[in-house]
Amino acid sequence: MKNLLIYKLRFIFIYLFCTISICPVVQASVNKTSLISVEPVFRQQNLKTTEIVTLINHYNDIFASETKMANWPNAAYDCAAFLYIPIQYGYDTKNQEIIKRLQVLFTYERLLTIKNRADIDDLSKRTFYFTVSEYLRRSGIRGDAEKTKMFNFIKKEILNYWNNAYANIWEAESRKFYGVKQRVEFLLTGEYNGDMSYYSAFTDLELYIMGTGVSLSLIEKDASLTATRDLINIRNSFYQVMQKKVVFQDNVWYLQPNVWKDHPNFQDVVLKKNQNVNWDASHFSRMPAYLHILKLAFQSDTTKFQYLDKLNTLLSRQLLNNIAMYNPKDGIYTFNNFVDGNNSNFRSNLKKGDKGLSPSEDYTHIFYGWWKMLNTNEVNMMYDKISLKYSYYSNQNPYINDNKGYFQEIVNLK
Repeated sequence: MKNLLIYKLRFIFIYLFCTISICPVVQASVNKTSLISVEPVFRQQNLKTTEIVTLINHYNDIFASETKMANWPNAAYDCAAFLYIPIQYGYDTKNQEIIKRLQVLFTYERLLTIKNRADIDDLSKRTFYFTVSEYLRRSGIRGDAEKTKMFNFIKKEILNYWNNAYANIWEAESRKFYGVKQRVEFLLTGEYNGDMSYYSAFTDLELYIMGTGVSLSLIEKDASLTATRDLINIRNSFYQVMQKKVVFQDNVWYLQPNVWKDHPNFQDVVLKKNQNVNWDASHFSRMPAYLHILKLAFQSDTTKFQYLDKLNTLLSRQLLNNIAMYNPKDGIYTFNNFVDGNNSNFRSNLKKGDKGLSPSEDYTHIFYGWWKMLNTNEVNMMYDKISLKYSYYSNQNPYINDNKGYFQEIVNLK
């Protein structure tokens, strides 16, 4: 009886020791590797999407016609920009009409068509691959032979860009780069890359490749495919860019401040004392999409996820404080041309009489809706206010007016 009592006491001691001492260690390990939830951007079903569906059908008609493609070589680029948000909304809310039309539009044969056309420039192809990869990520490829074929096609293209393709953006850079990987790794060192500061800039040509690589790595994970080493490398390289080349200032952040200071598109930027030349808001409007998929890619790494989430939060603040300026008297926003609130001319040459985009003219990016991927209450409230005064913006901007039905639906998505 005495031995039985001692055994029971020993068991209780071991149990308490395990509960108090070991279990927190186990729990900490679980927390480190468990996925952090990334909330869907869109939740409201049954919103009006008639114009969105019409536009998807329109691009399907364009891509099916040799004559129409020849007359509109920018169709691939425009399609990628216009349909990125409908893809996200369609799959977030399970909108079957949008999903059905996207399945008709995006096919393996369409990818071949875009690749093989000499009249479609390289940036347009990279942009198109990113958006189609995001379509595949949202739809899933598991058990679907056509989508798996599309995935393998885009993966092959992206890995060729990453490892092999000539990657200089400007011929006068300090060396020749073969593969985007070479250029990215060299720029991360901070070493001299030529006489002009913008020779060291990360551009859309790298960012789209890295964004697509991250998207593809997420597809592999979802489909339980063996992880491709190069895609993991691309994912990690993109994170390093966002870590090493971001500068925090006044509770916001800038990517490579002053790197564009001597680029011709920025020559008429007027600076205040101690002010830098920063990205134009239009090109930077893709960043919310990149941050979104990077957060998905690093859900199991708490430190990296929290850093990316910080960038996301501060970029939302930057949009509302520096770019979108709200006048409560009339309920109207005006939009500054640059991410730091500078509202100078962009892509101009005033000495030669070329005004380019005058102050507050470079804002159609707001209506493509990519900023919605920040998924914050502040951004949602901004779009709600824009919706209330939508006719003002469409009347002021001919481009928005030409596509006013579509843009209004994009603004209203939530």
